Amino acid sequence: MRILHISSVYPPHVIGGAEKVVEMLAEAQVARGHEVAAAYLTRAPEAAGTRHGVTVLPQASRNLVWMEDVFRQPRALRTANKLGQFVNYRAASDFARAIAAFRPDIVHTHSMVELPPMIWAEAARRGARTVHTLHDYDLLCSRASLFRDGRSCDALHASCRVASQWKRRFARDIDAVAAVSAPVLAEHRRFGVFADLPDDRARVIWNAVQDRGPPPAKPARDGDFTFGFLGRLVPEKGIAPLIAACRMLPPSGWRLLVAGRAQEGDAAYRAMAHDLPVTFLGFTDPRAFLDTIDILVVPSIWREPFGLTVVEAFAQNVPVIGSRLGAIGDLVGTVGDDWLVEPDDPAALAARMRQAMTAGREALPPPAAFAPVLDAVRLDRMVDGYDDLYAHVAARDRAA
Repeated sequence: MRILHISSVYPPHVIGGAEKVVEMLAEAQVARGHEVAAAYLTRAPEAAGTRHGVTVLPQASRNLVWMEDVFRQPRALRTANKLGQFVNYRAASDFARAIAAFRPDIVHTHSMVELPPMIWAEAARRGARTVHTLHDYDLLCSRASLFRDGRSCDALHASCRVASQWKRRFARDIDAVAAVSAPVLAEHRRFGVFADLPDDRARVIWNAVQDRGPPPAKPARDGDFTFGFLGRLVPEKGIAPLIAACRMLPPSGWRLLVAGRAQEGDAAYRAMAHDLPVTFLGFTDPRAFLDTIDILVVPSIWREPFGLTVVEAFAQNVPVIGSRLGAIGDLVGTVGDDWLVEPDDPAALAARMRQAMTAGREALPPPAAFAPVLDAVRLDRMVDGYDDLYAHVAARDRAA
């Protein structure tokens, strides 16, 4: 089968987790004998070529501002850039030419935050079947997060409704959709997106996580009970409620290590944690960081589409206290409901952290507790899921 992946960016240029997943999937499909290509945006023109067996078709960005420079621009320019992305017919034409040149059976689109939705129409016009993966909430929310003014959105704001209606116009050309978690698919259907697609064409396929092999044996730990936070220091990740919860813990016997950067600096969070045993480490290698903590805390207050940090923790036998929200609830809940707390509830979070301290390290779950999640995120499972979905779409097309 000839498969063309389309994503906002592609490795070696990486901004988030989606492009890493696309790369893993594409290269695994090559190993299975498929002919695979990836088309994506670049800051400047680049030549086509191959990367680890995948044909790469870079397309120079035609947006007003390159994606990594957006936050440094005035608000008016950011708005103009976003509006321009929605109707960027020149970009759609670029990707149409890539589709025509590669002649795929399947066009598999991923993160479309920087790409115009007309690409779906271009794929249909050229006879390809289209599968789209919901890595985020881009089809519903102009920020792709369903998060605004410090809280998750239960309804769409006016600007998001307009943007969503425009994208839905072209999303009709999508033949099948895969969501990286059940909550992501449920949110789209709640707002009427893909609500009419039958379940055999609207599936949940969890992201794979690169297998790093068994974690090294940890030495016996003693001293203060160590909690950890790993991720971007942004409001939706719940760092403020976590620090507030720490204010309710005993004055000694614990510490919190915070690994991650803030887009606009971490001074505000450092001020919140003044006089607490909280250490800000900045960017830190996740695997090395997880070796230093007893429990990872994932206190997100937005509907995380997927929980890569949770999976990384489980892979190193580190339990997680997580929010009962979005994909975090699905992943952490496999270990036990008692590891979940209500989002944005510092008192409940503090109570659970105190409970863990009181029970001690000997009460932490054994490695077997994490096996169901780690088994579900194996690379072969993800590739099997997409192979089956592609085959289903192709068989349906032949029947038509």
